[in-house]
Amino acid sequence: MAELGSLLTESIKSDASTDLVVAAIDSGLDAAISSGALDGVPIFGTATGLWRAGKEIQQELFIRKIVRFLSQASTTNSVERAKFVDGLKQRGKAEEFGETILLILDRLDDTVKPGLVGRVMAAHMRGEIEYNKALRLASIIARCYATDLNFLKTFRQGTQRENTPIAESLFAAGVLSHGGIDGGRVGDSLSGGVFFELNEYGELLLKHALK
Repeated sequence: MAELGSLLTESIKSDASTDLVVAAIDSGLDAAISSGALDGVPIFGTATGLWRAGKEIQQELFIRKIVRFLSQASTTNSVERAKFVDGLKQRGKAEEFGETILLILDRLDDTVKPGLVGRVMAAHMRGEIEYNKALRLASIIARCYATDLNFLKTFRQGTQRENTPIAESLFAAGVLSHGGIDGGRVGDSLSGGVFFELNEYGELLLKHALK
């Protein structure tokens, strides 16, 4: 895993990798994976060899997750990506970062979330989110049900009526806060309950990942 972590950071920095990933998205992942067209991306050249030898699980799904992550991370420009990766190397964090992202991607339970994680990291590379907050957001995305994340797009602070279970799940994940209790109106059993509001991480997700 350590070697793969370093290779992921190199894949983020490489313009050639960006071109291959974009081409794979445009032409279709199935064809790109089966043809080996992605082997030119540093992480895939090594990782697919391991997977083909049966040393890793769910090869194709994991490749798809990494492609979707890189496709969004590469919406930054080459200067921003190089500065990010070079900064990781200077702090001795390149391998650790790559491992962390790979572990998060491995936990993701659908094909939408990897792109959201990529958008968050792209925002960090552009200087819009601090490093630790970006990693925390990536972990939050992994913990949330994808449909619950979409609920944030239409969220309005207050009691959530029939959507209270979704709000409670998002509160547990760390993107909503409790703002007190509303006693509700007589005769309307759904009008009362916990008053939910977006916290800092919910606002960051809305601005940078769910746009």
